[in-house]
Amino acid sequence: MKKHFSLILAGLVTLTAVTGFSVITKNNEMDNNVKVVGKELAYVETTANNLGKDSSKINEKEAELKRELIKLNAELEALENEVETVHEETKASYYHDKFNGRKTASGDVFSNKKYTAAHKTLPFGTKVRVTNLTNDEEVIVEINDRGPFAKGRQLDLSKKAFMDLTHNRNHGTLNVKVEVLPEDYEEKKSEIQDELNIVTSVPNDLDLNEFAI
Repeated sequence: MKKHFSLILAGLVTLTAVTGFSVITKNNEMDNNVKVVGKELAYVETTANNLGKDSSKINEKEAELKRELIKLNAELEALENEVETVHEETKASYYHDKFNGRKTASGDVFSNKKYTAAHKTLPFGTKVRVTNLTNDEEVIVEINDRGPFAKGRQLDLSKKAFMDLTHNRNHGTLNVKVEVLPEDYEEKKSEIQDELNIVTSVPNDLDLNEFAI
């Protein structure tokens, strides 16, 4: 009987010890978990603060880019305002190939493969923008000859320029708008457009690492 009681007592002691160890272990695990969670919360808070600062820098960069975009668009609009319309709507024809190699009124040798045109009064060397009023296709040519002399026509285009304006190769004439371009128009527009392309591509490439503290 005493032996049996001793075994029961020993079992209770062992159970208590194991249970106590288990409780201590669980408490330690909880403490460790609390510490880990605390560290994670601190990391998240620090990251959020840094992102807030980075976000502020990104917003400043975007505002700067928007100001530059507005400035460039204003420059482009100002350049377009210098364009002068000489014919709101007129007829344009094109040269026959028999004129290839002949001298124009300006002294240039004519070629149907170049972007040139004839006009009755515009100075030689004038750059004009010709727009097909049917499809809005446009081309820039240089005046280097006189003509056309057919009634109702104000412009004779090289075949290359004419064919750039129409998909219908059977057309002999086109209804067009003719505008005189300011000096260095193409160069200035190209420079502005290049800058616009750079500015408009930057926002898509913004990277937080670029603004990291």
